[in-house]
This record gives sequence, C-alpha cells and structure tokens, in this order.
Amino acid sequence: MVACDRGQKNRDKSLNQTEIKSKDLSNILQKTENMPFLKSLIIVQDGVIIVEEYMNGGGSELYIDLKSASKSILSAVLGIALQEKYLDSIDQKVMDFFPEYLSDDLDPRVFDLTIRNLITMKSGFNVKENAKAYQLLRQSSDWIRHILHLPFETNPGRKFNYHSFNTHLLSAIITKVTSMSTLEYSKQVLFSPLSIDKVLWEKDPKGYYLGGWGMSLKARDMANFGLLYLNDGKFKEKQIVPSEWIKQSTIERTGMIGTYYSRWNKTYGYGYLWWIKRIDGNNDIPFALGHGGQRIVFMQKVKAVMVTQADPQVKPSASYKQHRSVDSLLFDDFAAYLLKYHGTL
Repeated sequence: MVACDRGQKNRDKSLNQTEIKSKDLSNILQKTENMPFLKSLIIVQDGVIIVEEYMNGGGSELYIDLKSASKSILSAVLGIALQEKYLDSIDQKVMDFFPEYLSDDLDPRVFDLTIRNLITMKSGFNVKENAKAYQLLRQSSDWIRHILHLPFETNPGRKFNYHSFNTHLLSAIITKVTSMSTLEYSKQVLFSPLSIDKVLWEKDPKGYYLGGWGMSLKARDMANFGLLYLNDGKFKEKQIVPSEWIKQSTIERTGMIGTYYSRWNKTYGYGYLWWIKRIDGNNDIPFALGHGGQRIVFMQKVKAVMVTQADPQVKPSASYKQHRSVDSLLFDDFAAYLLKYHGTL
C-alpha cells in the first residue's frame, strides 16, 4: 500500500509539472498577441517542434526577407568554400580578388583589407549602416567599385563598425573564386543538402547577389539552417559545414560592445557574421539577426533552435522597438523556459 501511494504521488507530481510547464509556455505565447509585426515563431527542441505559430499574415509558405540574418548563411557558405580550397584562408587580401579595380585614387589602406576584417565587421570603412549610405550605393552602377572607393575611418582590423557593405564584397569574392554565382554555389553546397528548394535573392547592377540582405526564405527553411548549426554542421547525418568553422564563427570576438542594433545594452557581441547574446552573465547564445526581427537562434545547452520572421519593411526609427520585443521574447522568455525545463520531464 505504501509503494502504491508513493507511485501515485510521483504520478501526481509528474502531472503537476506537466501542467505548470504547459501553463508557462502558454503565458509566453500570449505575449506574441502584443507583437503585431511578428509573422512566425518556431521552436524546436531535441528534434521536436514544440511551437510553430503563424500570425499577422504570416504562413508556412511565406517567403520573408531575412535582411541581415542572411549574413550568417553567407558565413556558412564561406566556411564551405574554405574547406573546398576555393580560398586559402580568411587572411587573404581583398584587393587580390579585384585587380580590375586597381587605380591611383584608392585609399592605400584598402590594400591591407582582409576577408577576416570583412566578417568581423572591422573593415575600417568610414560608412554607417543607414539610409543615406544605401541611397548612395544604389545610385552607383557598380557597387563593388563604390565600396572599394569608400574613405577609411581607421586601419582595417582596429574598430568594429557593423555594415552590410563588407558582406557584399564577400559575396563577390565567393562568385569570383568558385566561378559560380553566390546563389548557384550556395544551392549546390548548402541549400540543396538542407532540402531548401527555393531561395529568393536580389542582385546588384553587375549581377552579384547581395551579400548581407535581400535573401528570402520560409520559416522552416530558417529552422533547418539553425538545426544545421545546432548539430555541428551536420544535417541528416551528412557533414555540410565544417564543425571547426562553426565553432570559430560563433565565438564572441568584440567584447560584448553596444552596436547599431544592440545599443540598449552591452550583452551583444559578434563572431564571424554571427551575433552572440550573453544571458545570465556567462551563457553565450549565437544567433542570426535581421532588420525588423528576423532571427535564427541555436542553443547547444538545451539542444534547441528558435526562429522568428517579422515585418522587414520597418523604418529604422521604429525597428529598435521590434528588435527589443523579439529578443526579449526569445532570450528572456523562451531561453529561460528551455533552460528551466530541459531534461526535467
């Protein structure tokens, strides 16, 4: 009788824990009702989808511009290109790939610029990530020439300055070394192995695919990419991205500085085209970040991936509110929930 009572109490306790866990999840999801810009939310843990919600006009077949979250995808493509020996190292000089742009009016510091400087956002270019900079870029018929002729604020490698012009140079480099468009090469080595059949991606006037924005995917495609990184570069038991590249890409390298997107606090850092969010003082979580609230997050500690799509056509003056809301939902609420219940039930 005592054993039966103890068994019943354990079952009651387990049931009570399940109810509490379900209620906690429901309370978090209710917060999305006050986020009219949010289009989709996917949470995968231990290979199981625990949340898949579409709202405010979102849907499972909707393609949304990842904006700068595409930089993290470009990082993966770079890692593969390095493994396949299309590139020797990330310390190769950028100008070595663009001999056609050699001229006397270049700032001499451009000859010290390396791929490493591009992917750590330390190019040294004197440009800000704002509408004016993009307006000037779009007025040019040759975006690569425009970027290489930008003035320098500092020597390459000295100062973190986030902007997408760095990654557009990277896209052009990948095109040059592979003799394929960045999209064609990415389909071959990344998208097709991830069962991503369709990618929408914009090009510049010269035909280079935009490095750092203009790529649209479905929410589940984003989740597959997150699972790839969660599983150290493997997808369905096939190694796609080198595991060492993933490790090196997602190490925080900027001292958790405040930046254009993270200036409301100092818990954001940067790796190789991946952001890192620090929670609880010592828990670093890598994530892809895109304007308006596009996110691909992976948490090794709890074997989870989190994805959001949001309205990408938001003015910079209003985007901070969306960024804060999405990051609060993911890092304050869902990350805490996943950490609390991982392995407990």
